[in-house]
Amino acid sequence: MPDIEKLVAAFEDPTVVELMVNPDGSVYAETEGKGVQRLLVAPTQQDVAAFLNGVIGTGESFGQDRPYADLSAVDGSRVHVIAPPLAKGLTVTIRKRPARRPSLEELVNAGTLSQSCADFLSYLVAQKQNVLIAGGTSSGKTTLLAALAATVEPEERVVVLEDTPELALPQKHVLYLRTRIRDAAGRPDVTLRDLVVNTLRMRPDRIVVGETRGPEASDMLQAMNVGADGMLTTLHANSAREALSRLETLVLQAGMDMPLKAIRSNIATAVDFIVFMARLGDGSRKVMQVCELTGMEVETISISDLFSCEVRKGSAVMRATGSMPRFYDRLRKQGVEPPMDFFRGN
Repeated sequence: MPDIEKLVAAFEDPTVVELMVNPDGSVYAETEGKGVQRLLVAPTQQDVAAFLNGVIGTGESFGQDRPYADLSAVDGSRVHVIAPPLAKGLTVTIRKRPARRPSLEELVNAGTLSQSCADFLSYLVAQKQNVLIAGGTSSGKTTLLAALAATVEPEERVVVLEDTPELALPQKHVLYLRTRIRDAAGRPDVTLRDLVVNTLRMRPDRIVVGETRGPEASDMLQAMNVGADGMLTTLHANSAREALSRLETLVLQAGMDMPLKAIRSNIATAVDFIVFMARLGDGSRKVMQVCELTGMEVETISISDLFSCEVRKGSAVMRATGSMPRFYDRLRKQGVEPPMDFFRGN
């Protein structure tokens, strides 16, 4: 079988979740349950270019004027390309789009989180709490985001903002907006920040941002603080506390001329909850921590752990910590008695 056909076969293999083609012709694939393995294939640069154009369905060129790009495959997979002079040859990384994302119940059955934690997160969505899902690469952030967004009431107007299309929600009233970068025709970039600003004029009931990773964080925080409730997004970070530091950095990148204490205060009043996820040594993805932002202590954002996952001898157990959500007090003042069952079981 020619090398290009082997590449296509690897891309079409439903068990492959990520495909990586290096400039030296080596090809690696991450397969469900088997981790990353090198494939017995050595494509030429011409093979890679032909494969790439076949995957994305259009004739694209890369080089001095366009040395990198984020693209989408015909099937919705995420395709990232680095070309000379930034690399010695075409470097392609493809994150396969799942045929379908698991529901929240399926994630519970898979052991990603406990039933009590899942029920609590669903309640947060129903109560229009602003939730940030943090974690490292391939920790399951987008999968959990999709599962939570799927619980939004069907009559709500949901606007989804993404760099590459990864979310497909079951509700009917959903608008999908996408950024544009390094367009081959020379058209100007459209950033996530541009989309966030425009979305606020579209009367959304919910805004779902696939990943927060730039100056759009500043506009999102402002939107949350002026009444855009129930926002859901993901962020790369290695802990819940690090997620707060990353948000600070992203806001500073937006050119906000504010003292650090004021930025932290904005974060504390805008973001209600952080869900931290991690990928364990056995390849499984787990919700490790659910915490509530409870305000400021001097110049530090205070957080309260509500659920935590403890790993012992290869076994992960999630339990409620015994702390109660601060926002429950607000609900009681409004005449609503919030449910407590979430914190009585696993």
